[in-house]
Amino acid sequence: MKWQQRIRVATGLSCWQIMLHLLIVAVLVMSWMNGSLVRVGLGLCVLYGVTVLLMLALQRHHDVRFRETGDVLEELTTTWYFGAAMIAVWLLSRVLHNNLLLALAGAVILAGPAIISLLMKDKTSGNFSAKHRIRR
Repeated sequence: MKWQQRIRVATGLSCWQIMLHLLIVAVLVMSWMNGSLVRVGLGLCVLYGVTVLLMLALQRHHDVRFRETGDVLEELTTTWYFGAAMIAVWLLSRVLHNNLLLALAGAVILAGPAIISLLMKDKTSGNFSAKHRIRR
């Protein structure tokens, strides 16, 4: 087994995802040391939003290359979502000073996409394709 595969099995992340996490942590630490954490946090949240919009646009494209790029962006956004949500909650804490409102906003930010995803599931989820056989 290659070392990249061992890392993937051990962590559940590919090497490029791990490097992206380390890069973002380094950028956040450097911006904290320079006193520009709010601007960098806003920039990272905007970058995440643009990535999500690109992913949604490219996944529905008719060309296979664009759909594959959309799949890579989907993997990137699912990996990066928790960090972006934490940055968004921290940025909200700079504006909201009510702990109850902040907790509600944090719960919506963290659990909202999962709940929407579950509610938006295909209504024909009872139909199984030949690829997903039912064992008896």
